Amino acid sequence: MPKIVLTDVTKRWGNFYAVDHLDLVIDDCSFVTLLGPSGCGKTTTLRMIAGLETPTSGRIEIGDQVVFDSEKGINIPANKRHVGFLFQNYALWPNMTVYQNIAFGLKNQKKYTKKEIDDIVHRVAKVVKIEMFMDRYPSELSGGQQQRVAIARTLAPEPSVIFMDEPLSNLDAKLRLEMRSELQRLHLTTDKTFVYVTHDQMEAMTLATKICLIENGVLQQYAAPLEVYGKPNNIFVADFVGSPSINFVDAVGEQLSPGNVSLSILPDIPATFRFKDQIDLAEWRKTEKQKAEDKETRRLELAKDSKNVEKGNKDSVFNYPIAKVDDDGAVRGDPTEKDFVLGIRPEVLEVCEEGGIEAEVYSAMPTGMETTLRLRIGNFLLTSVVFGGVTFELGSKVHVKFKGNGVMLFSRISGELIGTGSLEV
Repeated sequence: MPKIVLTDVTKRWGNFYAVDHLDLVIDDCSFVTLLGPSGCGKTTTLRMIAGLETPTSGRIEIGDQVVFDSEKGINIPANKRHVGFLFQNYALWPNMTVYQNIAFGLKNQKKYTKKEIDDIVHRVAKVVKIEMFMDRYPSELSGGQQQRVAIARTLAPEPSVIFMDEPLSNLDAKLRLEMRSELQRLHLTTDKTFVYVTHDQMEAMTLATKICLIENGVLQQYAAPLEVYGKPNNIFVADFVGSPSINFVDAVGEQLSPGNVSLSILPDIPATFRFKDQIDLAEWRKTEKQKAEDKETRRLELAKDSKNVEKGNKDSVFNYPIAKVDDDGAVRGDPTEKDFVLGIRPEVLEVCEEGGIEAEVYSAMPTGMETTLRLRIGNFLLTSVVFGGVTFELGSKVHVKFKGNGVMLFSRISGELIGTGSLEV
């Protein structure tokens, strides 16, 4: 199976950058999800690899073939890249049976005999479990069955890479869950490279071997799902991935020793953050400053190139949400080196009978397996998840602690992750 390599790939319209100098390596037989909010550049990236969109600049390789190179003038058309594309709408021929829909692309290639086409159609139909529907028309099938037909049609020509652009978005919630499982098994049995576009972080988390998270055309993080969840590169990644959403808490403080940071949170509660891996904040800031200088140097170098166009959709530090009971209209001032942001996943916030911080149950949403709580501390609201069939009375008092080493400490200046660790109050 081929490895896909994107080198400094850019796609822009005027001064709007849909994809901004993207470097990406998709390994053989991996299942990579391109994840991000609407308009972030994920579908454009997929279409550029597939050959349905022409990059402004850069280089794309699929296996040992260069399919696009702006400097050498190479641009291999989509039909010669030997890839399969599964669209959001199934695009099935309504006047053709399931068999005819799957066989359509094979007949056009003219290199298969009638017997070979028949063998291939029945083989892929068996893989996606639709062999009993071969004589039916698309209108006689459910949404999930139509999706399986579209997958079988994509698999039939045996593409080296399969691209999927939000293929499950038209299905109901229960069927989407079922199809996620089927796609995961399909990836295993076909032993092919899958590149999958979605804005649904649950799909990305459950399907991918690696998540490529994009925002404003810029790659934010490219890592395994649990790494993206537990050690996000920045505040945006932490906010985008996770359900229920992560809690953000402003903090002010300073490092007293290499492993500890003394903080004030919510807003006047004293707390101590202990790094899981010892980090010296002064050294971290020095490294972060160097990164910022390197980025500015690269920007100035690009500005000297007559072909370069300055980015109109400017990048900025993510404006993270702070949940409050009443919006007091307070405006965040310019951050200093003493300003931090804590990222606290709901499962890290432990509800107990005593100790920690006293809180009021603001809302309780049981689902059977777990209960999602909104806890009020002063004017602030924090989300917690309690597993098991536990009931809570609204307005009742509880206590909360922060368990484990999963609390995240971010810089308010850059929004970047400093490190993870424990929080004691």
